[in-house]
Amino acid sequence: MKVAIVGVGNMGSKYVNKFNELQLDYVLIDSDIQKLNQYPEGIKKFTNINQAIDEGLDAVFIATSPQSHVPLAKVFLNEGINVMVEKPPSLSRKDFEEALDLAYKKNVFFSVSEIELKSSSVRNLNVDGDVENVRGYRLNLGKGYINPFFDLAWHDLYIFSYLFGDFRLKNIEIVSNIAKVETIGEKTDFILEVAWLHPYVKREWNLETSEGDIILNFVEDKIIYPFGKVVEKDNQDKLRLMIKEFLENPSYESSLRSLNILKEIENFKL
Repeated sequence: MKVAIVGVGNMGSKYVNKFNELQLDYVLIDSDIQKLNQYPEGIKKFTNINQAIDEGLDAVFIATSPQSHVPLAKVFLNEGINVMVEKPPSLSRKDFEEALDLAYKKNVFFSVSEIELKSSSVRNLNVDGDVENVRGYRLNLGKGYINPFFDLAWHDLYIFSYLFGDFRLKNIEIVSNIAKVETIGEKTDFILEVAWLHPYVKREWNLETSEGDIILNFVEDKIIYPFGKVVEKDNQDKLRLMIKEFLENPSYESSLRSLNILKEIENFKL
């Protein structure tokens, strides 16, 4: 199997490290030759996408700016190549849906990075009974591509959808570097606050149950159950797990969750 990474910036370099660990046969694609030249000479590098496609690619990981995800994905999907894009996959439901339809037509897979589903906190969560309410925080020191909602809240919304099913966005409020999100879910409701350029880091969920609160600490990747039981991080690499799953057992699940999120945010000016 031969794979490619498009965009060798910050996130792209993390993919390259995992490709090396997994001993994958890969090529690099980027429009910036200087970024490509930072990698060893033995790795094939391309600024021309068509030349890279001629290498016989089986799968592509796209880690560029969100606005370019769909246009790039369509090029590879049209050639019958499986594609995974970073989040957010698109700023437009219509554009994303067109790419997904193309994947169906070409009988290939189009997926979206949902790396946090591979975190120890999510994989090992065990909830007995109903969750009455969920309150989440994702407060970061740094800054992303677009705004706090697209760059940070996206993670929490796909996690919520994975754990609790479909939801409806009730309200999104973005003021400066802070976004507050309220959702109404089919099983429970979710109140979320995310922020760029925050003075401290906090990535945490509080799941309210009849037995007490369950805390998901995404910074330390551990679960704190009521009455003091703690499930520590199991030390499996979440990016490695996600890459392997996409290459060995690709699906449309992440794209369908993304499509639902994009449909929900159409009613808000972001």
